[in-house]
Amino acid sequence: MSRPRRIRKIRNQPRIRCFKPEDDEKEPLSVIEITIDEFEAIRLRDYHDIQQKKSAELMEISQPTFHRIISSARKKIARALIEGSTIIITGDDFMTENKEYKCNVCAFKWSSPKKVYEKCPDCDSENIQTIEKEEDDSKQDITQRRSFGGPGLGAGAPTVCKCPNCGFESPKKRGVPCRNTKCPECDMPLCGSDSI
Repeated sequence: MSRPRRIRKIRNQPRIRCFKPEDDEKEPLSVIEITIDEFEAIRLRDYHDIQQKKSAELMEISQPTFHRIISSARKKIARALIEGSTIIITGDDFMTENKEYKCNVCAFKWSSPKKVYEKCPDCDSENIQTIEKEEDDSKQDITQRRSFGGPGLGAGAPTVCKCPNCGFESPKKRGVPCRNTKCPECDMPLCGSDSI
């Protein structure tokens, strides 16, 4: 018995689901179907130029699975270009990540499709807001620093710890969360920041 197919995480749906050769005089030879997860793999790896490991983490699948998906998509696209076939993007079995949180105290952003947060995971402030993400994600959204939303989402750890009250900054120590360090000037927990 084969294993059940896991639902993939897709950041946004394709705007156009059908691509057809321009030649009006003859019908395309065949129709090639690309699945929604193949589209997402191409979008992350080839369009946004995100490394394979990180792309697999964003889709919440293993690297070997991601490699199989993107290899299949590239072969289908190459065949469609060479043979002049129509490409149709199919499939509706995917999970989107539309809920995002922002802390109004330290400006930390994170997302979680499963857990509901009542306070900031970085500074423990209860002054947070839910942001509904728009369907049109840009390249900048993918490469932002994010955390607590799942394995490996984002561009890495903060570079400094900053006090949200007085602006004091200290270098980030690896393995020590910023919230565990208190500001020497006002005794408030520090928050992660990318400014130096």
